[in-house]
Amino acid sequence: MSLPWSAFWRGSRTRRLAGPALLALLGLGGTEALAQTSAGRPSYESLRFNEDWSPLRDPSLRTDPFDPLKWIPLNGAGSAYMTLGGELRARYEAARDPVFGLAAPRRNDYALLRSFLFADLHLGPHARAFLELASGFAPGWAGTPPTTQKDELDILQAFGEVTLPTAGGQIMLRGGRQEMSFGSSRLVSVRESPNIRRAFDGLRAAWIGSGDTRIDAFLLRPVAPQLGRFNDSNDSTQLFWGAYATTAIPALPGLKADLYYLGLERDEARFAQGTATEHRHTLGTRLFGKRSGFDWNVEAAYQFGSFGTADIRAWTVSANLGYSFADLPFSPRLGLNADAISGDRNLRDNRLGTFNPLFPKLPYFSEANLAAPANLLDIQPNLTVLLTPKLSLTLGWNPLWKQAEADAFYAPPLSPVRGSAGGTGRFIGQQTSLALSWSATEHLTLGGTYVHYTPGERLKQAGAGSGAFLAGWAQFIF
Repeated sequence: MSLPWSAFWRGSRTRRLAGPALLALLGLGGTEALAQTSAGRPSYESLRFNEDWSPLRDPSLRTDPFDPLKWIPLNGAGSAYMTLGGELRARYEAARDPVFGLAAPRRNDYALLRSFLFADLHLGPHARAFLELASGFAPGWAGTPPTTQKDELDILQAFGEVTLPTAGGQIMLRGGRQEMSFGSSRLVSVRESPNIRRAFDGLRAAWIGSGDTRIDAFLLRPVAPQLGRFNDSNDSTQLFWGAYATTAIPALPGLKADLYYLGLERDEARFAQGTATEHRHTLGTRLFGKRSGFDWNVEAAYQFGSFGTADIRAWTVSANLGYSFADLPFSPRLGLNADAISGDRNLRDNRLGTFNPLFPKLPYFSEANLAAPANLLDIQPNLTVLLTPKLSLTLGWNPLWKQAEADAFYAPPLSPVRGSAGGTGRFIGQQTSLALSWSATEHLTLGGTYVHYTPGERLKQAGAGSGAFLAGWAQFIF
């Protein structure tokens, strides 16, 4: 692994962005909820650095075979301690005509094997160091696997952190390689389904208040995985900065709100309009919560900036709504997901209207990973039932349309598909999905999904065809 900090800060791009970045660092931001420290047992978290196992100082709470790894005192007082943990995951995938038959290879059957191992060192209540190693392999992959699937051994996370108490909260300062996820993961998230999750190199600060209030600010570069061992480095063609705030709304019980600003500079950015340097700013907000059986997650964002000599004007509105019938057999939840994500209405004018989803969760709409959230209209009614308290089944149907007919259809992560721009008709296609998830134990999760998809007439003209995706996995965490 290399962390070329001098290169990270060097260059005209950094000088141009110093002002906006400083404003971002002084602005609003925040999200990732820390694992609660309480009198009870801690729980496992998706972001493993959020776990706090210090309650295991109490011997009566050490009830799990892996507890000796969670609380390893390094001095007599227990103020210095270490936590060890990790993950082993085996996943099988079979893809037929991926991305509606517009991606290669047309048939691919393979296994995904990944392992993570981390050490979390606490030196008193205010300082810590976190190190996580990752290894990923993709036996059976047709051709050369992408580096998000095969990375023999590398550092996924390595950061130092200082936390300082303040009136009404605490200030956290973190520097190094780190995962990051904000809000509902629509714009900033890890890659969970591939072998190698997304990480960033850089600096992050947060003010953590009482209750659910948190403000984060950051200046980072995304990490680009590489084949081999200990050679991953950050992507010097991208710089990402911003601020994110989240808080509860006291006047409306059950309602919480996010407010954020995200900035991105990207060299050689490619859209259907062409390729150029992209300077993009995103302002957004999210309202979410649950009450009386209802749950809601509504988000809207507006983007502006420049793409070469063109102006950027883009937007998105997304909603995830549901109602759970807790008193009925199997506790069914009826859900409705919907997105309206702008595209470019004229590829030859001096304006780019295509929304950039930045660093979203992947896959986005289903495990088949058919479409990037750009130039898209979609709706997804779904039903989730609990077959047992730990076994859930979800059915969904998801038709997709272009938002702007002139723009291209974008394949993940954000690539315009050749031959899909222009033409007549907006209908991209549809997918039907079935997913099962079983939390067998606190450590073991089993899951599977099947997705069938058919293209619309416009994509058929570009060579698309029907296809299917099947996956099954076992994940063990400790």
